[in-house]
Amino acid sequence: MNDKRHTDQSIPREACKLITCILPDDGTEKKLIRALRDEMQITRANSTSCLGMGILAEVRTKSGELQLPEPTLIRKVDVVVSESDADELYDYIYEKARIGRPEGGAIWLGALTFASPFTLPVGVPVEEKQ
Repeated sequence: MNDKRHTDQSIPREACKLITCILPDDGTEKKLIRALRDEMQITRANSTSCLGMGILAEVRTKSGELQLPEPTLIRKVDVVVSESDADELYDYIYEKARIGRPEGGAIWLGALTFASPFTLPVGVPVEEKQ
């Protein structure tokens, strides 16, 4: 048996980064993903609905005991970007999603081991704005 890993050289590869942000469930993620597609031609983005809680929020019971806040619905957005555009798109996402506002969320940038390009086929209609 061959110890070498099988690598398919026909799959195009590029150096990429992953930008992840946590946003409130107020429609911000839909506007962000649409803007990434329309203004920046980014098609490798997705949004996931999650339960989260502000760990810095302090909630006290009637007896004054500290307890965890109630979880709320949030959106986790992942965006795959080319390594050369990562810093510019990080700043763009921060501004476009208004992450700096109170309870605006969080954002971080990390490395990806591998990503392949993704393009939509020609002639695929763009969804209507809601």
